[in-house]
This record gives sequence, C-alpha cells and structure tokens, in this order.
Amino acid sequence: MKIVVAGVSGSGKSTVGRLLAERLGCGFADADDFHPPENIAKMKAGIPLDDADRAGWLDALGRHLADRGSVVLACSALKRIYRDRLRELAGPLEFFVLTLDKEALIQRLESREHFMPASLLESQLATLELGDDVRVIENRGRAEEVAAALAAGL
Repeated sequence: MKIVVAGVSGSGKSTVGRLLAERLGCGFADADDFHPPENIAKMKAGIPLDDADRAGWLDALGRHLADRGSVVLACSALKRIYRDRLRELAGPLEFFVLTLDKEALIQRLESREHFMPASLLESQLATLELGDDVRVIENRGRAEEVAAALAAGL
C-alpha cells in the first residue's frame, strides 16, 4: 500500500507520516528531501512555487513511489493535478490531507527551523484543493493519535 500524508506546510504531515509508517512497518519518505536547490532557494526567499517549479519534483516523487512496495510519503500534494500526476507515475495511492486552523499553522511554522517561511502559508492555503480524491483529517490532538486514526481508516 502506498500512502501520501498531505497538507500545507505546518500541518504535521512529516511527523504524522513517520509515525504512520512505523505503525504500518513500511518505509517513509519526505517530499522536502526531493526538492531541487532552486525550489528551496525560492521558498527561502519567500517566493511561492508554481506548477512549473513543482513538475520535476512531482516526477521524482512519482518515480520514488513507483519503485517502492509499501511506503508513506509526506508531501504537500496541494492540487488535484499534482495528486493525479503522482498516481499516473506510481499507481494507486491513498491520500490523507491533514488540516488545522490558520492560527495553529502559523504558530507551528514560526516555532520551527525550515526553508518554508510562514509568509508562504497564505499561498499554500489558496492553492489547496480538497476533493473526493482525498480523505480530510483534522490534525488535532497528539500526532500518535492522528497516525492511529489514519491507520484505522485504511
């Protein structure tokens, strides 16, 4: 089974994704590790990525997923076209989108060191598309509880 824990920056996808992978006994990958240096530089400068910036990154993620058996990937996967591209390359995927209120997201982003500044949250929230191709989970409570709920929902 291939699972993508998605959401905007600060939603907890990496933390919950790692815990879910441990619970399921499978591999874990963080999409942040696949960004080319140009994308990271743009984000560090407070410039949102566009579809062209994400194209090669999505292709690398799709190839990575295709080469794996069971795996959990933490990835923003903000638009349906991004999720469709990952499915096209990797086959069937389960998507869980973690949500959280804006104030909590800002607090999380401001309390961590990461290349994604809090100033880009608005662009990510504006880009996020929820639909019938994802399961939306509010990330309230402890990360272990959220991971357990995701595992139970499979």
